[in-house]
Amino acid sequence: MTVSQPNPAAEGALPPPRAERGVIGWLRFNLFKDWRSSLLTVVAAIAVVFALFYGLRWIFVQADWGVVAELGGRIAIGNYNTVDSCASQNCFWRPQAVLIGFVLILGMAWGVAGKGMTRNIAIGAATVISLFAFLPYSWEEMGMDVRLLLAANLPALGVGWLLARYTPLSTYLRISLLAVAWFVVSMVLLRGITGAPGLQPVSVNNWGGFMVNLILAVGGIALSLPIGILLALGRRSRSPVVRLRIPLGNLRKLKLSLPIVKWLCIAFIELFRGVPLLALLFLSQYLLPLALPEGFFLTRIPLLRTAIVITLFSAAYMAENVRGGIQGLHPGQAEAARALGLSGIRTIRLITLPQALRNVIPAIVGQFISLFKDTTLVYIIGVLEVVEIGRSFIQGNIQIWGGADKEYFIFVAAIFWIFTFGMSRISRRVEERLGSDSRARN
Repeated sequence: MTVSQPNPAAEGALPPPRAERGVIGWLRFNLFKDWRSSLLTVVAAIAVVFALFYGLRWIFVQADWGVVAELGGRIAIGNYNTVDSCASQNCFWRPQAVLIGFVLILGMAWGVAGKGMTRNIAIGAATVISLFAFLPYSWEEMGMDVRLLLAANLPALGVGWLLARYTPLSTYLRISLLAVAWFVVSMVLLRGITGAPGLQPVSVNNWGGFMVNLILAVGGIALSLPIGILLALGRRSRSPVVRLRIPLGNLRKLKLSLPIVKWLCIAFIELFRGVPLLALLFLSQYLLPLALPEGFFLTRIPLLRTAIVITLFSAAYMAENVRGGIQGLHPGQAEAARALGLSGIRTIRLITLPQALRNVIPAIVGQFISLFKDTTLVYIIGVLEVVEIGRSFIQGNIQIWGGADKEYFIFVAAIFWIFTFGMSRISRRVEERLGSDSRARN
C-alpha cells in the first residue's frame, strides 16, 4: 500500500511572502530590520559612496604611479643585479630561476591536492608572474631573456603537475622535503659559489627588494613553528630535574629539585616577548658583534643576524600559542593514552599536538602574518627591502619624485595585503577541512 505524501497547498500552507525571501528578504532582515538598522545602512552607504568616489578618482586620475614603473625590477630584487653587486656578469637569472623552481613545486602540490584552493593559488601565481613578461618596458629596460624567464613560469607549473601525477613524488611529505631542499639550494644560488663559472658570489648585504622580505618570511615561518613547539613542550616539562642537597647542619639537609629545561624555556620566552623587536634588532646589529670573535661569520652577515632574531622572536609568541592549545585539551585524553600503554613522547606526537595545533590554527596564522609584516623592519641594518628601497629612491630623487611617496607606499601596502589575505584564506580552508571550525560553532 502506497502512502501519499501530504500536499502543503492542499492543507492551506502558503510559501513565505516575497518580501521575506530572496535578495529582498536578505536586505530586509540584515540591513533594514528596524529604523536603527535602516539609518545605519543609509549612513554607511553614503560614506562608502563618497570614499569610492574620491578614492577611485585619486587612484585613476590624480595619482602619479610613475615611481613604481621607474623602480621596476628593483622592487622585486633591489640592487641585486647592479654593477656594484654583480660586476662581471648578469645575475638577473638567479632570482628568476629560484622563482621557477618554487612555481614548479606549486604545480606538484596542485597535482597532489587536485581541485580546490591549491589549484587556484598555483594557477593564479604562475599566471600573474608570467604576465610580468608583457610589461610595457622597452627592450633596453627589459630584455628578451628576462621576458622568457618570466613566461617560463606557466610551463613550469604544468611540468610540476605532471611530475606529481606520474612520478613517485606524489605525496605531501616528499613535496614538502623537496620545497625545503629547494629553499636551501636557492640560498646557495643567490649567494653564489667562489670559483664556479656563472656563479660569482653576490654579497648578502646587496640583496634587497621584496626578495628579502620573502626570504625572511619563508625561513622564519618554517623555523619558528617547530622551535615554538619545542619551547611550549619544554615550558610544560618537569624533567630533566637537577636535584641539589644543601647541608644546613650536622643532621639536616635542604633538598631542591630544579626543573632546568622548564626554567630555561620560560626565561627565553619571557625575554623575547618582553623586549620590542626593534630593540632586539638594534642589539643584534651593534652589541652582538662585540661579543663574538673577530672574523666570525655572524659578524660579517647582518642579514643573517636579523633573520635569527626575527625567527626567535616569532618562536617565543608561537610557543605561547601552542601552549594555550595544549592547556585547552582535557587532561583525560593524556591519561587515557597512558592507560593504553603509550609513552609520553607518543602521547604528545599522536594525541596532544595534533589537537592542540588544530585548535590554534588562527593564532598560528596570525603570528605568521605578523612575522611577514615585521620583515620590513630590517631597514634599520641598511637592507634595502621593498619599503626602504622605495623610500631611499624617492629621497635620492626628491626633485623628480618628491610627491610620489603616497603612491609607492600604497602600492607596497597592496602587495602585503594580497599576501596576508591569501594566508588568512588558506587558514580558513584548513580549519574547514580539519573540522575545527564546525566543532567551535557546535
